[in-house]
Amino acid sequence: MAKRGQHSFLKRQKEIKRQQKAQEKMARRQGKKKEAPDEDKSDAEERPDEQE
Repeated sequence: MAKRGQHSFLKRQKEIKRQQKAQEKMARRQGKKKEAPDEDKSDAEERPDEQE
């Protein structure tokens, strides 16, 4: 079996880096969705105190 060339290696490394970046971006997006309801609840808890 022949070894792959330098170009194939660099292309594969670039693809792996792209996939990791996409996964990190998705994780950040999922984190924002999970945090948003928690922030709304904390705001809702503070509002009744202000009205009284």
